[in-house]
Amino acid sequence: MPAGAVPPASSATSPKASADKEGIISDTQGVDFKPYLQRMYRITQSSWNPLLPKEVEAPVYKTGEVDIRFKILPSGQLMDHGMVLEGRSGDPALDRAAWGAIETAVFPPLPAEFKGPYLEVRFCFMYNQDRNPVDPKNLRKPPKLPTPPNLPALVNMIRGNASK
Repeated sequence: MPAGAVPPASSATSPKASADKEGIISDTQGVDFKPYLQRMYRITQSSWNPLLPKEVEAPVYKTGEVDIRFKILPSGQLMDHGMVLEGRSGDPALDRAAWGAIETAVFPPLPAEFKGPYLEVRFCFMYNQDRNPVDPKNLRKPPKLPTPPNLPALVNMIRGNASK
């Protein structure tokens, strides 16, 4: 999920993202894009929510992460052939949902003070990253129980038939 985005009503996605993996990756020419990026995140989240596969919800809680780099023209439109899938989740449904979220988003024009030909951005879509599957290596082993006594000998001893 794009960092800073408002999480959907479900817990299918996580707003956590690595700062070095997402955000503006082209020259900003000194323009403050923070308000623009926040707006982009909200728009992208709105277009992503209806595309989320059912498997990201209970009981499956499918996990994955998708990284997409894309270019936005001054008009706010996506540059033709300007989207690149940089990191796949391993599940085509998750990849398609992330791709579709950007493809269907309607971004506002870039700030007027920006004079570049486009703005290049990377979004990291995270599915259920707060739901780490159990790693068997991290499970505590049950305590070793003492070896049970020889049951037949114990029964004989209780009955008074212990062999001498």
